[in-house]
Amino acid sequence: MTATMVESVVAARFAKAVNIGLVTIVGVWHLGLDTLLVIRGWPVYEPQAAAAGAWLTLAVIQTWGSILLLRTGLNTRTARGLAGASLVTGIVATAAYPPGETISDVSWASNTVGWFGVLLLMQRPLYELVTLLAANTAVTVCFLAADGTLDHVTISRLLATAYTTAGIQFTFACLARQLNEGARDASEVAARRAEHLAQATADETVHDERGRRYEYLRKQVEPLLRGMAERHLDPEDVIVRRRAAVEAARLRRLFMETDATPHPLLHDLRACASFAEQRGISVTLLSYGEVPELSASVRRDLTEGPLLAMATAATRARVTVVATAEEVVVSVVADAPPETLAAAQDSLTTSALFDEEEDQLWWEARWPL
Repeated sequence: MTATMVESVVAARFAKAVNIGLVTIVGVWHLGLDTLLVIRGWPVYEPQAAAAGAWLTLAVIQTWGSILLLRTGLNTRTARGLAGASLVTGIVATAAYPPGETISDVSWASNTVGWFGVLLLMQRPLYELVTLLAANTAVTVCFLAADGTLDHVTISRLLATAYTTAGIQFTFACLARQLNEGARDASEVAARRAEHLAQATADETVHDERGRRYEYLRKQVEPLLRGMAERHLDPEDVIVRRRAAVEAARLRRLFMETDATPHPLLHDLRACASFAEQRGISVTLLSYGEVPELSASVRRDLTEGPLLAMATAATRARVTVVATAEEVVVSVVADAPPETLAAAQDSLTTSALFDEEEDQLWWEARWPL
């Protein structure tokens, strides 16, 4: 997972938590507090159907907007449409108040419309929420003016109400935005750190692998090359040629171990077989079962016997890989000399023998799962 993906996942989870909190606040406000206010002021609403219809319409808008916000997010058109519908519904509810009761114990719609604006326009530019809150306050001012109650006392009450309602709603929206931005910044820092650590680990792994290869070359190949260069070893000697063939096959396997392939064990064996075929050896490679993922060291031990047999074979070699739920078995039959067994490793459960009559070597290695 890249740093951008990590950042997106963390920010999305934090934003979802903020959205759940907002949906809960608006739900409790409308279904709880507004319901109590409507019930208490029910006898004075005129017409009562307008108050009931406004409450029900806002409940539908709240449910629809909450579902969209939590599931897929609100697009521009839907968010603005629902916000506008909530403002119009608030006007209908305010029209049902008794004259002079636009700011009273029976008024409920104005505050609710403000919270609906926060719910629906949270993901929109901040000016859209400011516009809705200003329009909502303007509706209240218009009804007060129409009732003839817009005096100094009422204006003071209006300012106090707007400060404690629209102010809190605006502050909540700003705080939520700051929290989301903080979450994005924190997740970005964490993602960059994780990417840095992953890169450092990868670099260290590459460095260790290069060190292992260099150590192998220094211990195994360098003495062979130096011996032939200084004429201590005769390239025409059969033993030297077999030794060179073995080390060449090991080198090929060494550099093929880090290839990204779906079947690494078979890939390593094919590399050994390819080198043997270049020498004119007829190689047959058979595989049965689904080979599980094995570490490079295990694959190295499993392929050591076939590598030696194919590198020293005279004309032919047959390699078989059998994978079961309990173990992985790699075996080889080749017309290789018995001296091949002396160079074999015994780090796994192995069996080996040389048939003198058939002049062929059989080798088997097992790795339990």
